[in-house]
Amino acid sequence: MTNHLSRRSAVAVLAGSAVPAAVPDAVTTRYRETFDNFANPHRGLMTQQRLPGPKPPRLPTSITYLRVNWMDLEPEEGNYNWAVFDDCMAAWKPLGVRLAFRIMTTNAHSRGYYCSPKWLFDAGCRSFDYEVGGKDPTSGGAAIRRIEPDYSDPVYLEKHGNFLRALAKRYDGHPRMEFADIGSYGIWGEWHTTHPVSFEVRRGIIDLYTENFRKLPLAFLSDDAEGLDYALSRGAGFRRDGVGSLWHAANWMGSKKYQDVRGFATAWQHAPVVFEWYGDWNYLKSRNWPFGDSAKFMLENHVTWINDNIGTVPEEDRGILTELERRAGYRLVLREVTQTVRGREVEVRMAWSNVGVAPLYRDYGLELSLVRTDGSVATSVRAADARSWLPGDHSVDARLTASAGTYALTAALQSPGGTPAIRVACDAPEEALRYRLGTVRLS
Repeated sequence: MTNHLSRRSAVAVLAGSAVPAAVPDAVTTRYRETFDNFANPHRGLMTQQRLPGPKPPRLPTSITYLRVNWMDLEPEEGNYNWAVFDDCMAAWKPLGVRLAFRIMTTNAHSRGYYCSPKWLFDAGCRSFDYEVGGKDPTSGGAAIRRIEPDYSDPVYLEKHGNFLRALAKRYDGHPRMEFADIGSYGIWGEWHTTHPVSFEVRRGIIDLYTENFRKLPLAFLSDDAEGLDYALSRGAGFRRDGVGSLWHAANWMGSKKYQDVRGFATAWQHAPVVFEWYGDWNYLKSRNWPFGDSAKFMLENHVTWINDNIGTVPEEDRGILTELERRAGYRLVLREVTQTVRGREVEVRMAWSNVGVAPLYRDYGLELSLVRTDGSVATSVRAADARSWLPGDHSVDARLTASAGTYALTAALQSPGGTPAIRVACDAPEEALRYRLGTVRLS
């Protein structure tokens, strides 16, 4: 057990001082907020390593993020290479890291001509050749000839639809999967292309994701404003790749491009926001784009997940990155607990804060328990649904009843499977993510 009692600020405020005489058995304990970085689930900086390396990620992480060519997952029609995902998840599982992904059908960083499988075009799918790339690392890799499918072609829609349905059948709701981008359209799956198709077709591609991935959170690329409006209405979150660019910052919420996107400013309250830097730290510096401004943009837009593509960050800016990681998504602090005993019942009143910039989007509950001296649980109650904790302060009231005796009062934020899973940013004593909040004597 990690014991932080020596760092607790105030203990046992008894009747006759801060607590009214009418409740003589009330005890209040206050805790200090802590400021370390730790890898809680469903938030934070995302590594982009397919497999764990000898050197750990620069900051604690619970997610690895992959962009995958369609051809690598379906090299032959109907013959799926799920090992790309399965091997990745198996390797990261001992470290508690889940997988997020995007499917690309056009990839300006591909090593060769194809990103969508060759058999698609052999089956008659219309296509376009393109060539991008060059010295600017953000424009693509080597400037070679590549192929992009015609997204309106019935062959593409049928074949890629079959693939996405098979993908969802295998991975929707998978315990090691974190989220998926709604990709499959445009270069890098970012929903920008020099060969656009009608909104009716684009809407159909969005539907392939939202109708088949019912459990896995989805994020839509914000480059397509019309598609964004529709994807948000279907319950998706959103992402922007290109944070740091002054043009991108100016063309955002409130700009003409997004004036018809409904619910854009409040989408973060119920669905995740994902960001990626336009380029690494050296690239931003070369363009005179302030690194601190890009981090501020992410926090102001309630980011949950951030692609770690920023490269080497010099000492003077590492604090900005650390603070960004610490506040991304949710970060829960237990401020105060008051327990009032009345015979065989204890009333618990708690003060919590979410000092992050977003809520927790999955079904994690706050469980309070009375634990006997032998470690067995006498009684438990689900006191709150953490999904409702937007940034700010929250109070929790609960009652627990047990037979006469002495118990430890504990709290844990439980995963949907019933396991303590979230670290709290306070100095309450903790063991295996279960926090001991004091002793209760029932009579």
